[in-house]
Amino acid sequence: MYKVKDPGSAHSGIADWYWQRLSAVVLAVLLPLPFFLLIAVYGGSIDPQGLQQIVNHLLSRLLSTILIAALIIHAYIGLKVMIEDYVHVAGLRGILIGLMLVGMFAFSIWWLAIIWAWGG
Repeated sequence: MYKVKDPGSAHSGIADWYWQRLSAVVLAVLLPLPFFLLIAVYGGSIDPQGLQQIVNHLLSRLLSTILIAALIIHAYIGLKVMIEDYVHVAGLRGILIGLMLVGMFAFSIWWLAIIWAWGG
């Protein structure tokens, strides 16, 4: 039987699989909440002052932070696996993954700055 000499950096891939599934569960729970809030605002059941109180609440900020962390983890793993599977030039793979990391880091810092600056 043939034995693999170098399984690569991911080895079995079970860690990626685990984090992808965990982040998917977190996204499935938290992602509907902003949409329910939008529906309530546009439906007229929440006024602008009520919306500001909800958004400024510490629990809302913490849930938004968890949401963005899960979104970044989920997107990173999914895109990394796609790049590793379909980009066959190792140097290009590294460049693409690096650019993706920089973009996701910048997006998460921007989002967190907005979330935690809501209180003024």
